[in-house]
Amino acid sequence: MNPMTAVVFSPVSCPAAAALFAALTAGLGAVRRVASCEEAARACAAEARAILVLDLREADEAGQREAHALRRALPATRMLALLSPGQAAPAECDGVLMEPFYLVEVVRWCARASVAPVAEGVLADLAAGLSHEIGNPLTALLLQLEMLKTDERIPGIRKHLELIEESSRRIQEVVHDVTFGSERRPIATTTGSLRTLLESARTLLGERGAGLAGLVALDCTDQPLAVERDLIASALADLWQYLLLAGDGRRPLHVEAGPLDVSSLGIRARAHVPRLPGDAAGRLFTPLWARQALGLPVGLSLTSARAAFRRHGGDLRAREQRGELLTVEALLPRAGAEPQWIAE
Repeated sequence: MNPMTAVVFSPVSCPAAAALFAALTAGLGAVRRVASCEEAARACAAEARAILVLDLREADEAGQREAHALRRALPATRMLALLSPGQAAPAECDGVLMEPFYLVEVVRWCARASVAPVAEGVLADLAAGLSHEIGNPLTALLLQLEMLKTDERIPGIRKHLELIEESSRRIQEVVHDVTFGSERRPIATTTGSLRTLLESARTLLGERGAGLAGLVALDCTDQPLAVERDLIASALADLWQYLLLAGDGRRPLHVEAGPLDVSSLGIRARAHVPRLPGDAAGRLFTPLWARQALGLPVGLSLTSARAAFRRHGGDLRAREQRGELLTVEALLPRAGAEPQWIAE
């Protein structure tokens, strides 16, 4: 994935703006400084991934008007506004810091934004485009391949068609990943128990591969919960299978589950993942990254797994990696409780 670039809109040259640029350069590396609305729009358009920092602390009215215009011109770009007391931030900024603040706070915000998931609206647009421009023609192509495979007039063609079909199926899986991750369909919940849910997920995992279920060590404080059990069990099985695939095939996956507070339940999985890079925690649930990093069997999708939890008012979150040990926490509301967290 391309690195994130910070574009700093600073209409006034001053010591505070210079210090900000130096701090971002030291903390992030890729930083561009611009002084006008047009330059900022061009800089963001030229980068594959960009954050826009609006430094308005010394800006006059004209500079502030340009900053407000940028929000309208770049609706999909994450923006952080730096303000002096009494200034108003552009509408719908993703973050605002009012003086006094430390420069490390700015660097920390940009670093978090660089690994944040794609905005839901952007993902939905992407999914719709993929389904129409790629998914529909691909389905027609696969039907044609099936028909050609039955044609005996061309000797030896079947094995070549099967190679094309295999590649087409992989493309179809990618389209499915993005499409499913963007869906916000209603769920059909039933009352059950946390332990039953975990056992269902482990049983499903065992059906996928010999010995996989035996590598999952469960420690559960049982609690009632209301979920669409098959959907969440499948999502957990996908997550656990991925973590086991990222391991060495011998070490167990330790899963602890129970109440986190009065409103939420947590299912925490710890695994040794020598096959994943050191920054996996910050990128694991970025759409398609997990597939690219490890390579997945057909039907396995972390994008779909996270979407399933979010449809229940929960989430999947990976914590900072320590060496080869990665911790992933699945969150769900307790039965009868309203979710108390907001998806990042």
